[in-house]
Amino acid sequence: MAEPKIHIWAVGITIVIVVFLISTIALTIIISQEDYHLVTEDYYQKDQSYQKQIDTQERTKQLDQLPVLSVDREAKTCVVSFPERKSYEGITGEIMFFRISDATRDVTRPLQLNSEGRQHVSVSGLQSGQWIVKMNWSEEGQEYYLEERIYLQ
Repeated sequence: MAEPKIHIWAVGITIVIVVFLISTIALTIIISQEDYHLVTEDYYQKDQSYQKQIDTQERTKQLDQLPVLSVDREAKTCVVSFPERKSYEGITGEIMFFRISDATRDVTRPLQLNSEGRQHVSVSGLQSGQWIVKMNWSEEGQEYYLEERIYLQ
């Protein structure tokens, strides 16, 4: 009796299928172990108030002068400077340092202007790279919003 012949093409197809299955399983395991987080956890609630945000941004664009955000690299601070007014006591709000690549690094600070309309916010503990500074404030019953990109080193 003759021994059965092993066809080379059958072995090749079997090897290709096995390699494909192993690589698919390995890729699935690697992807499932990645840490995926949303940019914001309460995205649904924020989506509901989006029109209010648009109105606030439009109101901010209508201001004669906007607050200025600048980075003092030597002092490692972000300086918020409001236009000149008689008093800054009625201005309240918050400043958020938003990290695009990692939402766990976001930092929020209250807006506390000094008598000259300035606030120095320390950025020494923040990772270098691109940040978005989001500033919400209210003044005389109106809400305003300013957003700028800064780069820390």
